Amino acid sequence: MKNLALFILLLFSFSCNGPEYAENTNYYSSGKLTNSNSISAWFDRYLDVYGIRLLAAGEVGGQNPVPDEWVRKTAQLFKLLIDKNGSGIDTNAQKNMIRILRGEIGFHQGLKSGQRIAYGGGDSYTPNPLTDQGRIQYQGLVGLENSMVLDDMIWYKNVDSPNTGDDDINEVLEHTLHTLHMTGARGAVDGSFYNLNTNSEDDDISQTALFLAMKQAIDSNMFNPDYGNFNSTDSWPLLLKEYQYLLTFGMWEFGTEFWENGSLAPEWNDLMRTPQGILENNPLGYTLFNNYFAPIISKPQVNMLRSMFQDNDGGVSGYVPD
Repeated sequence: MKNLALFILLLFSFSCNGPEYAENTNYYSSGKLTNSNSISAWFDRYLDVYGIRLLAAGEVGGQNPVPDEWVRKTAQLFKLLIDKNGSGIDTNAQKNMIRILRGEIGFHQGLKSGQRIAYGGGDSYTPNPLTDQGRIQYQGLVGLENSMVLDDMIWYKNVDSPNTGDDDINEVLEHTLHTLHMTGARGAVDGSFYNLNTNSEDDDISQTALFLAMKQAIDSNMFNPDYGNFNSTDSWPLLLKEYQYLLTFGMWEFGTEFWENGSLAPEWNDLMRTPQGILENNPLGYTLFNNYFAPIISKPQVNMLRSMFQDNDGGVSGYVPD
């Protein structure tokens, strides 16, 4: 009788938290931008969108707050990148990505993905919250970073940027893609849990589809990063992160559209700015993108991006919460 009762309890638990629960959850939920004084001393607002929590820096450390509309532009871009009606999207695989981003399943189960948004750059704040000594001086920041998966930063008025509309597109699009590639894509499509693994510290990733595609691009002088050391496994996660973003820009032909003078050479060879060029010069990358990214990440329309991000901080997000 004890074993029967345990079986019934487990069965009930599965029915409440397994596939049926997932089916009844609105994974494409768009939350409101919400003020909060309990996030940390650096961030004072949050917004949940499609499984990702956006964290916006407030007026702190001698810096101005990130404008609300910049946060909404970032949220809207995530919605464009995770569009279930996008061309070629596999909705089941894309929903898997959202569940992974939520920490519901996958390689960081229990930890929600976050996107940090701040003003200018780390050195714009006193102390710099990106340094080991700086972060401990912002109350709650270390605890926040330990409770979420936080891969990348988006900077409003990046200190290294001319802040034109197209450069703002580059800033937000590059780093939202980093967040999706590094904290959402792995495990969404069958085979991607192994083939999109970037954890070189704990795993041998030298035979994954992602690593072999990047190696092919480096060996043929199609990808020439001047950061990290390809011969050091410690550098592989950074190199793989940048490769995924550049590959996506090439497959979407966004480099030609948004990069200054349409080029990022020599880091990314000009022959790699189109799908045809990638097929000819980095066929493993071409296959990787179509197998693991095209089914889950949708290509935003150029005119929509330029409507949102215009020179002199112009444009509006168009973001509408549920």
